[in-house]
Amino acid sequence: MKKCIRAARAVTLQDEAGLTEDFALIHNESEILETGTWSEIKDRAPADVTDLGDVTIVPGLINAHVHLELSHIEGKTVQGQGFMPWVISLLSNSTYDIQDDLISKALASMLESGTVFCADISTNNCARIAELMDESGMGFYGFCEAIGQHIPKEGGAFFPSKTYPLGRNAGAGHALYSTHAEMIRALKKADSAANMPFSIHLAENEEEDQIVAEGTGPFAQMLKGAGLLADCGNKGLSPVAYAHSLEILDKSTLAVHCVRVSESDIKILADTGTNVCLCPRSNDFIGEGQAPWEKIINSGINTCLGTDSIASNHDLNMWNELEYMLKKIKIKMPAQDALSLITKNSAKALMIDEFYGSLEAGKRPVFATVPASLEDLLFQ
Repeated sequence: MKKCIRAARAVTLQDEAGLTEDFALIHNESEILETGTWSEIKDRAPADVTDLGDVTIVPGLINAHVHLELSHIEGKTVQGQGFMPWVISLLSNSTYDIQDDLISKALASMLESGTVFCADISTNNCARIAELMDESGMGFYGFCEAIGQHIPKEGGAFFPSKTYPLGRNAGAGHALYSTHAEMIRALKKADSAANMPFSIHLAENEEEDQIVAEGTGPFAQMLKGAGLLADCGNKGLSPVAYAHSLEILDKSTLAVHCVRVSESDIKILADTGTNVCLCPRSNDFIGEGQAPWEKIINSGINTCLGTDSIASNHDLNMWNELEYMLKKIKIKMPAQDALSLITKNSAKALMIDEFYGSLEAGKRPVFATVPASLEDLLFQ
Protein backbone atom coordinates (compact mmCIF):
# COMPACT_ATOMS: atom_id res chain seq x y z
CA MET A 1 0.00 0.00 0.00
CA LYS A 2 1.41 3.35 -1.03
CA LYS A 3 1.74 6.18 1.47
CA CYS A 4 3.10 9.70 1.37
CA ILE A 5 5.09 11.72 3.90
CA ARG A 6 5.25 15.49 3.63
CA ALA A 7 7.43 17.98 5.55
CA ALA A 8 8.25 21.66 5.31
CA ARG A 9 11.91 20.86 4.69
CA ALA A 10 14.26 17.92 4.20
CA VAL A 11 17.95 17.25 3.86
CA THR A 12 17.84 14.10 1.77
CA LEU A 13 21.62 13.63 1.49
CA GLN A 14 21.18 12.61 -2.10
CA ASP A 15 24.25 13.58 -4.12
CA GLU A 16 24.46 17.35 -4.68
CA ALA A 17 21.12 17.96 -2.94
CA GLY A 18 20.88 20.65 -0.29
CA LEU A 19 17.89 21.72 1.75
CA THR A 20 14.65 20.86 -0.05
CA GLU A 21 11.67 23.04 0.81
CA ASP A 22 8.13 21.62 0.77
CA PHE A 23 9.44 18.05 0.63
CA ALA A 24 7.48 14.87 0.04
CA LEU A 25 8.19 11.21 -0.52
CA ILE A 26 6.04 8.29 -1.62
CA HIS A 27 6.73 4.83 -0.20
CA ASN A 28 5.17 1.40 0.01
CA GLU A 29 6.15 0.80 3.66
CA SER A 30 9.25 -1.18 2.71
CA GLU A 31 11.01 1.21 0.34
CA ILE A 32 10.92 4.77 -0.93
CA LEU A 33 9.40 4.96 -4.40
CA GLU A 34 9.82 8.65 -5.21
CA THR A 35 11.02 11.90 -3.63
CA GLY A 36 10.65 15.54 -4.59
CA THR A 37 8.76 18.68 -3.71
CA TRP A 38 5.09 18.38 -2.88
CA SER A 39 4.17 20.44 -5.93
CA GLU A 40 6.10 17.99 -8.13
CA ILE A 41 4.55 14.77 -6.84
CA LYS A 42 1.20 15.74 -5.33
CA ASP A 43 -0.72 14.64 -8.43
CA ARG A 44 0.74 11.14 -8.01
CA ALA A 45 0.48 11.03 -4.25
CA PRO A 46 -1.77 8.38 -2.68
CA ALA A 47 -4.68 9.34 -0.47
CA ASP A 48 -2.75 8.36 2.66
CA VAL A 49 -0.66 11.48 3.29
CA THR A 50 1.04 12.23 6.61
CA ASP A 51 1.87 15.92 6.86
CA LEU A 52 4.56 16.45 9.49
CA GLY A 53 4.18 20.21 9.38
CA ASP A 54 6.84 22.84 9.96
CA VAL A 55 9.81 20.52 10.56
CA THR A 56 13.01 19.45 8.84
CA ILE A 57 13.46 15.74 8.25
CA VAL A 58 16.63 13.80 7.45
CA PRO A 59 17.42 10.13 6.84
CA GLY A 60 16.96 7.87 9.85
CA LEU A 61 19.89 8.15 12.25
CA ILE A 62 22.54 5.46 12.71
CA ASN A 63 24.41 4.82 15.96
CA ALA A 64 27.65 3.29 14.74
CA HIS A 65 28.85 2.10 18.17
CA VAL A 66 26.83 1.18 21.24
CA HIS A 67 26.96 -1.46 23.99
CA LEU A 68 23.35 -2.25 24.94
CA GLU A 69 24.71 -5.07 27.09
CA LEU A 70 25.70 -2.41 29.65
CA SER A 71 22.28 -0.77 29.92
CA HIS A 72 21.95 -1.84 33.56
CA ILE A 73 25.12 0.03 34.56
CA GLU A 74 23.77 3.52 33.92
CA GLY A 75 25.04 5.89 36.61
CA LYS A 76 27.29 3.26 38.21
CA THR A 77 30.71 4.23 36.83
CA VAL A 78 33.12 7.03 37.70
CA GLN A 79 33.34 10.06 35.45
CA GLY A 80 36.28 12.14 34.27
CA GLN A 81 39.02 10.18 36.06
CA GLY A 82 40.55 8.40 33.09
CA PHE A 83 40.26 4.99 31.48
CA MET A 84 41.65 2.65 34.15
CA PRO A 85 39.54 4.04 37.03
CA TRP A 86 36.52 3.85 34.73
CA VAL A 87 37.25 0.20 33.85
CA ILE A 88 37.66 -0.69 37.53
CA SER A 89 34.33 0.93 38.36
CA LEU A 90 32.70 -0.84 35.41
CA LEU A 91 33.96 -4.24 36.51
CA SER A 92 32.76 -3.67 40.07
CA ASN A 93 29.27 -4.30 38.68
CA SER A 94 27.78 -7.53 37.34
CA THR A 95 28.93 -6.42 33.92
CA TYR A 96 27.24 -8.98 31.71
CA ASP A 97 24.19 -9.77 33.83
CA ILE A 98 21.82 -8.09 31.39
CA GLN A 99 18.30 -6.88 32.13
CA ASP A 100 15.95 -7.28 29.17
CA ASP A 101 13.60 -4.52 30.28
CA LEU A 102 16.38 -1.92 30.46
CA ILE A 103 17.70 -2.90 27.03
CA SER A 104 14.20 -2.66 25.57
CA LYS A 105 13.78 0.73 27.25
CA ALA A 106 17.06 1.92 25.73
CA LEU A 107 16.01 0.74 22.29
CA ALA A 108 12.64 2.48 22.57
CA SER A 109 14.40 5.71 23.53
CA MET A 110 16.77 5.43 20.58
CA LEU A 111 13.93 4.83 18.15
CA GLU A 112 11.95 7.74 19.58
CA SER A 113 14.84 10.12 18.94
CA GLY A 114 15.18 8.99 15.33
CA THR A 115 17.81 6.25 15.46
CA VAL A 116 16.75 3.47 13.09
CA PHE A 117 19.94 1.37 12.95
CA CYS A 118 22.67 0.61 15.45
CA ALA A 119 25.95 -1.30 15.57
CA ASP A 120 25.74 -3.01 18.95
CA ILE A 121 28.75 -4.65 20.59
CA SER A 122 28.13 -7.53 22.98
CA THR A 123 30.70 -9.71 24.71
CA ASN A 124 28.50 -12.33 26.39
CA ASN A 125 24.91 -11.77 25.23
CA CYS A 126 25.07 -11.38 21.48
CA ALA A 127 22.18 -13.70 20.57
CA ARG A 128 19.75 -12.37 23.20
CA ILE A 129 20.41 -8.73 22.42
CA ALA A 130 19.92 -9.43 18.71
CA GLU A 131 16.50 -10.84 19.59
CA LEU A 132 15.63 -7.73 21.60
CA MET A 133 16.75 -5.42 18.78
CA ASP A 134 14.70 -7.44 16.33
CA GLU A 135 11.61 -7.29 18.58
CA SER A 136 11.95 -3.51 18.88
CA GLY A 137 12.03 -2.90 15.13
CA MET A 138 15.57 -1.53 15.21
CA GLY A 139 17.81 -2.26 12.25
CA PHE A 140 21.12 -3.61 13.49
CA TYR A 141 24.43 -5.35 13.36
CA GLY A 142 24.80 -7.41 16.50
CA PHE A 143 28.57 -7.62 16.81
CA CYS A 144 29.75 -10.58 18.88
CA GLU A 145 32.90 -9.25 20.51
CA ALA A 146 35.86 -11.51 21.19
CA ILE A 147 38.06 -10.76 24.19
CA GLY A 148 40.84 -12.85 25.70
CA GLN A 149 43.67 -15.09 24.60
CA HIS A 150 41.69 -17.76 22.78
CA ILE A 151 43.34 -18.83 19.53
CA PRO A 152 40.72 -19.76 16.92
CA LYS A 153 40.58 -23.15 15.26
CA GLU A 154 40.46 -23.40 11.51
CA GLY A 155 36.85 -23.29 10.33
CA GLY A 156 35.51 -22.08 13.66
CA ALA A 157 32.30 -20.04 13.89
CA PHE A 158 32.58 -16.57 15.37
CA PHE A 159 28.96 -15.41 15.43
CA PRO A 160 25.47 -16.90 15.04
CA SER A 161 24.45 -17.44 11.43
CA LYS A 162 20.83 -16.47 12.15
CA THR A 163 19.56 -13.45 10.26
CA TYR A 164 16.62 -11.17 11.02
CA PRO A 165 14.37 -9.00 8.84
CA LEU A 166 16.38 -5.89 9.74
CA GLY A 167 19.56 -7.28 11.25
CA ARG A 168 22.49 -9.68 11.24
CA ASN A 169 25.17 -10.85 13.61
CA ALA A 170 28.84 -10.20 12.87
CA GLY A 171 32.20 -10.50 14.63
CA ALA A 172 34.22 -7.81 16.38
CA GLY A 173 37.52 -7.65 18.20
CA HIS A 174 37.57 -5.88 21.55
CA ALA A 175 41.02 -4.29 21.25
CA LEU A 176 44.58 -5.05 20.18
CA TYR A 177 45.70 -5.37 23.80
CA SER A 178 42.91 -7.70 24.95
CA THR A 179 42.17 -9.98 21.98
CA HIS A 180 44.68 -12.44 20.53
CA ALA A 181 46.05 -11.26 17.19
CA GLU A 182 45.08 -14.48 15.45
CA MET A 183 41.52 -14.11 16.73
CA ILE A 184 41.38 -10.54 15.42
CA ARG A 185 42.59 -11.72 12.01
CA ALA A 186 40.10 -14.60 11.99
CA LEU A 187 37.18 -12.33 12.90
CA LYS A 188 38.12 -9.86 10.19
CA LYS A 189 38.37 -12.68 7.66
CA ALA A 190 34.99 -14.13 8.68
CA ASP A 191 33.24 -10.77 8.46
CA SER A 192 34.75 -10.07 5.04
CA ALA A 193 33.73 -13.49 3.77
CA ALA A 194 30.15 -12.74 4.84
CA ASN A 195 30.30 -9.27 3.25
CA MET A 196 29.92 -7.56 6.60
CA PRO A 197 31.89 -4.88 8.42
CA PHE A 198 34.43 -5.52 11.16
CA SER A 199 34.58 -3.34 14.28
CA ILE A 200 37.38 -2.82 16.81
CA HIS A 201 38.22 -0.27 19.53
CA LEU A 202 41.41 1.43 18.38
CA ALA A 203 43.75 4.14 19.73
CA GLU A 204 41.36 4.98 22.55
CA ASN A 205 43.65 5.95 25.41
CA GLU A 206 47.16 6.37 26.78
CA GLU A 207 47.09 2.95 28.43
CA GLU A 208 46.59 1.32 25.02
CA ASP A 209 49.55 3.26 23.60
CA GLN A 210 51.82 1.96 26.35
CA ILE A 211 50.67 -1.64 26.11
CA VAL A 212 50.99 -1.83 22.32
CA ALA A 213 54.35 -0.07 22.24
CA GLU A 214 55.98 -1.59 25.33
CA GLY A 215 53.70 -4.23 26.84
CA THR A 216 53.96 -2.47 30.20
CA GLY A 217 52.07 -0.21 32.59
CA PRO A 218 49.47 -0.59 35.36
CA PHE A 219 46.70 -1.50 32.93
CA ALA A 220 48.91 -4.14 31.34
CA GLN A 221 49.51 -5.64 34.78
CA MET A 222 45.77 -5.61 35.49
CA LEU A 223 45.03 -7.40 32.20
CA LYS A 224 47.84 -9.88 32.77
CA GLY A 225 46.45 -10.75 36.19
CA ALA A 226 43.07 -11.44 34.57
CA GLY A 227 44.65 -13.53 31.81
CA LEU A 228 43.57 -11.03 29.15
CA LEU A 229 46.80 -9.35 28.10
CA ALA A 230 47.48 -9.89 24.42
CA ASP A 231 50.98 -9.96 22.98
CA CYS A 232 50.92 -6.82 20.84
CA GLY A 233 54.43 -7.26 19.52
CA ASN A 234 56.15 -4.75 21.79
CA LYS A 235 57.86 -3.17 18.78
CA GLY A 236 57.31 0.46 19.62
CA LEU A 237 54.40 0.78 17.21
CA SER A 238 51.32 2.92 17.66
CA PRO A 239 48.01 1.03 17.88
CA VAL A 240 47.10 2.12 14.34
CA ALA A 241 50.48 1.04 12.95
CA TYR A 242 50.20 -2.30 14.74
CA ALA A 243 46.67 -2.85 13.43
CA HIS A 244 47.98 -2.08 9.95
CA SER A 245 50.69 -4.72 10.40
CA LEU A 246 47.94 -7.25 11.11
CA GLU A 247 46.34 -6.37 7.76
CA ILE A 248 42.95 -5.61 9.28
CA LEU A 249 42.59 -2.01 8.12
CA ASP A 250 40.52 -1.48 4.98
CA LYS A 251 37.22 -0.05 3.74
CA SER A 252 35.14 -2.63 5.63
CA THR A 253 36.80 -1.97 9.00
CA LEU A 254 35.32 0.44 11.53
CA ALA A 255 37.97 1.79 13.91
CA VAL A 256 36.20 3.09 17.00
CA HIS A 257 37.42 6.08 19.06
CA CYS A 258 40.81 6.98 17.48
CA VAL A 259 41.40 9.52 20.24
CA ARG A 260 45.19 9.18 20.22
CA VAL A 261 46.19 9.24 16.57
CA SER A 262 49.19 11.04 15.08
CA GLU A 263 49.39 12.49 11.59
CA SER A 264 51.11 9.30 10.42
CA ASP A 265 48.32 7.23 11.98
CA ILE A 266 45.70 9.35 10.23
CA LYS A 267 47.53 8.84 6.94
CA ILE A 268 47.45 5.06 7.43
CA LEU A 269 43.72 5.17 8.15
CA ALA A 270 43.08 7.38 5.13
CA ASP A 271 45.31 5.39 2.76
CA THR A 272 43.70 2.07 3.72
CA GLY A 273 40.16 3.48 3.45
CA THR A 274 39.43 2.57 7.07
CA ASN A 275 36.28 4.08 8.53
CA VAL A 276 36.45 5.91 11.86
CA CYS A 277 33.70 6.10 14.45
CA LEU A 278 34.15 8.93 16.93
CA CYS A 279 32.48 8.80 20.34
CA PRO A 280 33.00 12.37 21.60
CA ARG A 281 30.82 12.40 24.71
CA SER A 282 32.02 8.98 25.87
CA ASN A 283 35.67 10.05 25.61
CA ASP A 284 34.84 13.17 27.62
CA PHE A 285 32.82 11.21 30.19
CA ILE A 286 35.69 8.79 30.83
CA GLY A 287 38.35 11.50 30.68
CA GLU A 288 40.33 10.15 27.75
CA GLY A 289 40.67 13.44 25.90
CA GLN A 290 39.37 14.52 22.52
CA ALA A 291 40.21 12.94 19.18
CA PRO A 292 41.69 15.26 16.54
CA TRP A 293 38.30 15.52 14.85
CA GLU A 294 39.35 18.23 12.43
CA LYS A 295 42.41 16.38 11.13
CA ILE A 296 40.50 13.11 10.79
CA ILE A 297 37.64 14.73 8.86
CA ASN A 298 39.91 16.89 6.69
CA SER A 299 41.97 13.82 5.75
CA GLY A 300 39.01 12.44 3.81
CA ILE A 301 38.48 9.51 6.18
CA ASN A 302 34.87 8.36 6.18
CA THR A 303 33.89 9.50 9.67
CA CYS A 304 30.77 8.74 11.68
CA LEU A 305 29.55 8.97 15.26
CA GLY A 306 28.48 6.57 18.00
CA THR A 307 27.35 7.05 21.58
CA ASP A 308 29.23 4.10 23.11
CA SER A 309 27.43 2.68 26.16
CA ILE A 310 25.24 4.32 28.76
CA ALA A 311 27.97 3.31 31.22
CA SER A 312 30.16 5.99 29.62
CA ASN A 313 27.62 8.52 28.38
CA HIS A 314 24.58 10.46 29.56
CA ASP A 315 22.17 9.03 26.97
CA LEU A 316 22.10 7.17 23.63
CA ASN A 317 20.69 10.09 21.64
CA MET A 318 22.56 10.70 18.38
CA TRP A 319 21.27 14.27 18.12
CA ASN A 320 22.95 15.04 21.44
CA GLU A 321 26.17 13.44 20.20
CA LEU A 322 26.15 15.60 17.08
CA GLU A 323 25.26 18.77 19.00
CA TYR A 324 28.13 18.23 21.45
CA MET A 325 30.59 17.84 18.58
CA LEU A 326 29.33 20.79 16.54
CA LYS A 327 29.63 23.12 19.53
CA LYS A 328 33.29 22.19 20.02
CA ILE A 329 34.70 21.46 16.58
CA LYS A 330 37.06 24.09 15.16
CA ILE A 331 36.15 23.79 11.50
CA LYS A 332 32.98 24.92 9.80
CA MET A 333 30.79 22.02 8.74
CA PRO A 334 27.99 22.53 6.22
CA ALA A 335 24.70 20.99 7.32
CA GLN A 336 25.02 18.15 4.83
CA ASP A 337 28.47 17.20 6.13
CA ALA A 338 27.40 17.42 9.76
CA LEU A 339 24.28 15.33 9.21
CA SER A 340 26.28 12.77 7.25
CA LEU A 341 28.18 11.94 10.46
CA ILE A 342 25.05 10.28 11.84
CA THR A 343 23.46 9.05 8.61
CA LYS A 344 25.22 8.71 5.25
CA ASN A 345 28.78 8.15 6.50
CA SER A 346 27.59 5.63 9.06
CA ALA A 347 25.68 3.71 6.40
CA LYS A 348 28.80 3.56 4.24
CA ALA A 349 30.99 2.44 7.14
CA LEU A 350 28.56 -0.33 8.09
CA MET A 351 28.01 -1.38 4.45
CA ILE A 352 24.26 -0.74 4.64
CA ASP A 353 24.10 2.22 2.26
CA GLU A 354 21.92 0.23 -0.11
CA PHE A 355 19.09 0.70 2.38
CA TYR A 356 20.04 3.55 4.73
CA GLY A 357 21.81 6.89 4.80
CA SER A 358 19.74 9.02 2.43
CA LEU A 359 16.15 9.69 1.48
CA GLU A 360 15.93 8.41 -2.07
CA ALA A 361 14.17 5.81 -4.17
CA GLY A 362 15.01 2.23 -3.28
CA LYS A 363 15.96 2.90 0.33
CA ARG A 364 13.96 2.25 3.46
CA PRO A 365 11.35 4.90 4.31
CA VAL A 366 12.85 5.83 7.67
CA PHE A 367 13.59 9.36 8.79
CA ALA A 368 14.34 11.56 11.77
CA THR A 369 13.13 15.03 12.65
CA VAL A 370 15.76 17.66 13.40
CA PRO A 371 15.22 18.98 16.94
CA ALA A 372 14.38 22.66 17.11
CA SER A 373 17.47 23.22 19.26
CA LEU A 374 19.71 22.11 16.38
CA GLU A 375 18.05 24.04 13.56
CA ASP A 376 20.16 27.18 14.08
CA LEU A 377 23.34 25.20 14.74
CA LEU A 378 22.95 23.29 11.47
CA PHE A 379 21.44 25.88 9.16
CA GLN A 380 22.71 29.26 10.41
